[in-house]
Amino acid sequence: MKELDGIDEQTIPPYHILWRTAGLPIAFGMIAYTYSGHAIIPNIYVSMEKPREYESMIRTTFVIVFISCLVVAASGYYLFGSTVDDQITVTMEKFNNNLGTDDGGMDILTGLMILTAFSKFVLSTFPLSLGMEEIIAPSLSSDKAMEFVSIVIKLILIFLSLLVAIYVPSFSLICSLVGLICTMTVSVIFPAMAHLKIFGKSIPLWERVIDWFFCIGGTIMAIVGTIATLH
Repeated sequence: MKELDGIDEQTIPPYHILWRTAGLPIAFGMIAYTYSGHAIIPNIYVSMEKPREYESMIRTTFVIVFISCLVVAASGYYLFGSTVDDQITVTMEKFNNNLGTDDGGMDILTGLMILTAFSKFVLSTFPLSLGMEEIIAPSLSSDKAMEFVSIVIKLILIFLSLLVAIYVPSFSLICSLVGLICTMTVSVIFPAMAHLKIFGKSIPLWERVIDWFFCIGGTIMAIVGTIATLH
């Protein structure tokens, strides 16, 4: 049990802070991580029955994700304050255990979380495994060898993910680093740079300003956020 200057941590009542500048770097990283599903977007576009509705679909999806995340985050902090953990479900389980109640609700929630993790893991790793297979495929001589290599690649990805889950103690830390280093680069900086490179001479000034804002602002947030998170 932790103690802070001789005071039991559990005796400190939960409190709320409206603004904390020190938490901005990790917050930016976790927000970016929330929107890091860009790897599956091409697969969704290809499998759509009406691809022309892709843009309206993606806008609606991002709005729904934003509202859902905002409601969950605000509700969790409002209910548990400073005692909230990296994952709200962990805090809910602790609260449930402290009350001494076992109504089965946490078991149902845990099962749903496991199903969500399985579905997200498959969707997120499929493009990565497919890309690795395409790199190795030209050097293989038969379909059987390709099938074997495909199985090995998927097993390696599962094993590496398991190692991260076991040996990385802070969920918020790894999410923030992935969001700042990977997602910020692929989802913020690179699209803005590509848009400038391809359409820079034909787009209006205000669009160029926005693109440069994303390029410069994303780079600054990625560098400063990564350093602050590691410290």
